[in-house]
Amino acid sequence: MKFKFVYTRLVVKDWQSCRQFYRDALGLEETFVSEIDMYAEMTSGAVKLTLLAQEKLVSYFEKTASFIFDCNSDKVILSFRVDDVEEAREYLRQKGATVVTTPSNLADLGAKVLLIRDPEGNLIELTEMGEMVYAE
Repeated sequence: MKFKFVYTRLVVKDWQSCRQFYRDALGLEETFVSEIDMYAEMTSGAVKLTLLAQEKLVSYFEKTASFIFDCNSDKVILSFRVDDVEEAREYLRQKGATVVTTPSNLADLGAKVLLIRDPEGNLIELTEMGEMVYAE
């Protein structure tokens, strides 16, 4: 049996606010939007992210499944590469992100990383790569 991974989906309470954040703040390109279905597909290169409103997911499966929507379960982190972690942190803070951590050095990887949350509380990792980058 073969499986082909096709995208990551975030099930969100306020899909319009998340749609705006991922499109306008993080620069993902919308490739499909359905206002009726409260659904959006967005891409960055070959990577696809989809957003679906919680109420729609529940309505599709309400008789056969139960869901737990815990916005801070922190089981999934979306990762974005940036040129400058501090600059990206300030830019995204102004766009509604919540800063979770200060920058940390991952010397063995040659990376500086920090975590933020999108408007729904999902974790986003910002990574600055370089031979020797150091957090302040």
